[in-house]
Amino acid sequence: MKEQKLTTENYKGTRDFYPEDMRLRNYLFSVMKDVVRSYGYEEYDGPMVESLDLYRAKTGEEIVGKQIYNFIDKGDREVAIRPEMTPTVARMVAKKLRDLPRPIRWFSIPNLWRYEQPGLGRLREHWQLNVDMFGVTSQRAELEILALACDILFAFGAPRNSFKVTISHRSLLDEFLLDGLKVSANQAHEVSKILDKKNKITEDEYIALVSKTIPNDPTAVSKINLFLAATTETLGQIPGIKEETRNTIQTLFEDLKTIGLQDIIYFDPSVVRGFDYYTGFIFEIFDTSPQNKRSLYGGGRYDNLIGLFSNEELSGIGFGLGDVTLQNFLTAHNLLPSFANDATVYIPLLDEASFAENHNFARELRKEKIATEVSLVSQKMGKQLSYAEKKGYRWILLRGEDEIKAGTVTLKDMVTRNQWTSSFSEALQKIKEELSK
Repeated sequence: MKEQKLTTENYKGTRDFYPEDMRLRNYLFSVMKDVVRSYGYEEYDGPMVESLDLYRAKTGEEIVGKQIYNFIDKGDREVAIRPEMTPTVARMVAKKLRDLPRPIRWFSIPNLWRYEQPGLGRLREHWQLNVDMFGVTSQRAELEILALACDILFAFGAPRNSFKVTISHRSLLDEFLLDGLKVSANQAHEVSKILDKKNKITEDEYIALVSKTIPNDPTAVSKINLFLAATTETLGQIPGIKEETRNTIQTLFEDLKTIGLQDIIYFDPSVVRGFDYYTGFIFEIFDTSPQNKRSLYGGGRYDNLIGLFSNEELSGIGFGLGDVTLQNFLTAHNLLPSFANDATVYIPLLDEASFAENHNFARELRKEKIATEVSLVSQKMGKQLSYAEKKGYRWILLRGEDEIKAGTVTLKDMVTRNQWTSSFSEALQKIKEELSK
């Protein structure tokens, strides 16, 4: 019986990262890290697997009930592969809270898993930049987080009109629903979930869900729509909204002018954010390209995320940016550079007797931080040059019979096609000069 071969396809909703894909991923990560570190944030990481109870307590019902990868481990414990990073960072901060200088500025780029239907900008597995600040209750934390979130896209070359930030406050919706519409806490929670997915369902489905949730008020849909269309100037006309909340929003938008972001950030009460732990300002960043008109990432304030672990209260604010949505954004706006092979120099093997000396040349190049690959097989010159060209090497260091006799090397520039014959030290200096340009 013929042995059945395994499929070469990867698991649905995941990606294989070949070397060219890793060059792109490393580029995305390096730019994000550079920007976040420039603000004084430190990198951390946590385990891929956590107790399921952690997510039951601190993650939205939809994720825990439908999207989480969970299982019973060999010790009969309920565990889950992390679907998000915020519960983990809350646990870590609570564990060492008294030892950490405040404000705490941390970031991470974890691998996250959710069992959901793959689609545009959405996979079952992805990497996500998480940025969090703990210990600042003033709105200056919002200003820094919003500026940082925008600076990441600017660092990739994004024009100011290529994205927009929409912002609201969690208290707005709560006050409107509880004090304005006079619905119960359970009804308010259900309406919040409906509004969070409003853009993903039809208008008829939206109306039907609201009417089912608030059956005793036939005007509920029209009242909610008026709330969703409110501006900072018309908030006073919305029933239930407190003056303190209105003033908080007005102050933030006045402060945004001082840091030059007033033309990018807009007030939008329809911003809900699905996670239950948000308590203050919440925001979403949207791509303005017609080819990719969708939410890129978002975040907000959570004022006692460590409450499960500690009696101390600690204010927090942060956001998460997924690598899939970021890549889609950069592609839509033609902002991705071309990626060459990381290695710089290739040394063909033209004569078996040259291998040891080629190896020594490579070692000297690597001491100068010049990535170098040495051929291990003696082959025809044309075949080795073809290999080097396919891999994108910039320089070829040749040592044929003539060079061996003369004690020289020939350096070939694969970009300009120029070449020079000189001593090895002169060739090394030439490469260093070109790389420093």
